[in-house]
Amino acid sequence: MTFSDETKHERPNEKTEHDESENDSENSDGAAERAALRKVDWHVLPMVFLLYMVSFLDRFKRSNIGNGRLYGLEEDLGLKANQFQTATSVFFASYVIVEIPSTIFFRKLRPARFLSVIAILWGIVASLTGLTNNYRSLIACRLLLGLAEGPSFPCLIIYLTLFYSRRELAVRFGYIVCGAALAGAIGGLLAYGIGYIDGHLGLRAWRWLLIIEGIPSVCLGIFGWFFLADSPETAWYLSPPERKLLVLRSAGEQREALVPSAQTPHRSDILAAFKDWKVWAFALINFPADIQLFSYAIFLPTIVKAVNPAWSNLYVQALTVPCWACAAIVYIIIAYISDRMQHRAAFGILGAVVSIVGHIMLVAGNGIAVPYAGCFVIAAGVFLVAGTALVWLPSNLPRYGKRSTAVGMQLMAGNSAGIAAPYLYPTVDSPRYITGHVVTIALLALSGVVSGLLWWTFARLNARRRAGGEDGKALGKTEEEIDEMGDESPRFMYVT
Repeated sequence: MTFSDETKHERPNEKTEHDESENDSENSDGAAERAALRKVDWHVLPMVFLLYMVSFLDRFKRSNIGNGRLYGLEEDLGLKANQFQTATSVFFASYVIVEIPSTIFFRKLRPARFLSVIAILWGIVASLTGLTNNYRSLIACRLLLGLAEGPSFPCLIIYLTLFYSRRELAVRFGYIVCGAALAGAIGGLLAYGIGYIDGHLGLRAWRWLLIIEGIPSVCLGIFGWFFLADSPETAWYLSPPERKLLVLRSAGEQREALVPSAQTPHRSDILAAFKDWKVWAFALINFPADIQLFSYAIFLPTIVKAVNPAWSNLYVQALTVPCWACAAIVYIIIAYISDRMQHRAAFGILGAVVSIVGHIMLVAGNGIAVPYAGCFVIAAGVFLVAGTALVWLPSNLPRYGKRSTAVGMQLMAGNSAGIAAPYLYPTVDSPRYITGHVVTIALLALSGVVSGLLWWTFARLNARRRAGGEDGKALGKTEEEIDEMGDESPRFMYVT
């Protein structure tokens, strides 16, 4: 007899009463739950969307440094050899070192206030970058920008997990992705418009681009200070019954998350994340994914320009916009399907395959149509590879300490790719950039293989637990002690 069967036979009445109570509660609170969730959506998702969009713009590591390059940034600052690539990548040196500490202590720092303060800081630094006059000052601004903005992305992901269950996470995370995609599109459109004020008040277009794009972050941070809530328990826009309902609803499908000890970081949870090979596997998925994402975002204007050197810089900026729109639309559609199916792995693998096809089109294609179409094909897969893994990992870690540490580890590994990505597409490799595309293809293949390995591992563990193969872990433990085991509990089922 398995542990689960033994429990059913020893406590049948308690089980029945629990089930009846749960069904009654579900029927009576269904409408209230939907109403409360709509309030959360209206108060959380727009801010998450906007915060990540402006951070994507302000760091200019992706869209703006590529756009600024077309408007004379290198010439004005006297950049030589690989100094442009260094200025792009040095941002990550300070960025990655603050990701793990910020996720671990995020809840203790008051999430709403913390997100607001760092938005104000990175906006100020981003705008000041537009006033730099030499290579050294540019490097200094990039390092400061990394420190200010490093906590933003991992903390936004953790923030979403505080309000939403794992069955809702992929679509909600899609709003972050849309923020990034829209930032890429807006960066192109804004760069296109700012190109017409080149020289106004004695400032080149790239300076105007950076100064203007830092201002919204400051404004948004001030607004977020008063608007955002720290958690469902303290959400000012919810009534007390709605707060209680959402706390139970968010963790209802993961009873391991309801244990009081699971809500705060513990040393054992932090160490468990570092010891779990599956967390490192997710980190390995994200490094190739972010190599592609960063390279694509930084060099998209340069790649499009190489398709037809006769195109003007303004025209090139306009042509990057639909690529980002394609990326957002595809991810939202796939995220909706992924949430409905409660499956992640196949979509991440699909993203890797689609992206590989796009890179092959850029390498092998001739003329204009095929290489430019390749930019759209890459866009269709670029967020699927990274986005799927970022949602998949926290969905399988019910304890906050391990989840927050693991997300920080995953993003630290992924964002480390930003150090290498700028060097994959040197100017001397124009127009085909064969080295960069081939390296990216190989890394994406690795990402797909590791995703498949995790898929097989989680499916095997779930099957073993359903068959009672891990029930021995629970022998001699109380119900609370079993729940405190988190993802190691024989009752916990992984999302594949």
